[in-house]
Amino acid sequence: MREELLYRMESAYREDFEIKAFHFGGTEKTLCIVGSLRGNEIQQLYIAGCLVKRFRKLEEEGRICRKHGLTVVPCGNPYSLNVRKRFWAMDNSDINRMFPGYDKGETTQRIAAGLFNKIQGYKYGVQLSSFYLPGDFVPHVRMMRTDYQDIGLAQLFGLPFAVLRKPIPFDTTTMNFNWQVWDTKAFSLYSRSTDRIDPQGAELAVSAVCRFLA
Repeated sequence: MREELLYRMESAYREDFEIKAFHFGGTEKTLCIVGSLRGNEIQQLYIAGCLVKRFRKLEEEGRICRKHGLTVVPCGNPYSLNVRKRFWAMDNSDINRMFPGYDKGETTQRIAAGLFNKIQGYKYGVQLSSFYLPGDFVPHVRMMRTDYQDIGLAQLFGLPFAVLRKPIPFDTTTMNFNWQVWDTKAFSLYSRSTDRIDPQGAELAVSAVCRFLA
């Protein structure tokens, strides 16, 4: 396992904004997993941490194919996570509505551009997503209907439901949609909770990712 700094933004009043990743296996861009992009996605951050722990064990046991590379980005928005605010604290903008980003634009556009530049080119991508409405949900995996979707791959997660969703204009600035446009087979993995830790739901998500990898 090696830790990588994907993006850094200097701050005048607090520690620098940093997006870090953990890489396992070889140099091939096989799978990238992105955890919380919003400040209330506690469960998604926890799932990403569990995946780092599981992948580290698999790597130590020699159970990751030598050429395959797995990357986990636990958090893409640590500032909002620190204050438990769902969107960017300064202007209430949503990083997951800023992709593929613009490196000379507003702050969240620059963050999205810096992150997306590093996670492009992977064969598969998994976003640990949260729903915008409160409540408990059945764990499931979603794909957007583009020219690159493959519902057969979504079924390999082994979850109760695989949802194929027709994108609307609002979706074209999400990370998942842009991943697919740039030739990554992208999936959104939904857990049962968002702003609280659900260990049982997290283990279900980790097992689903491991089934897909197998």
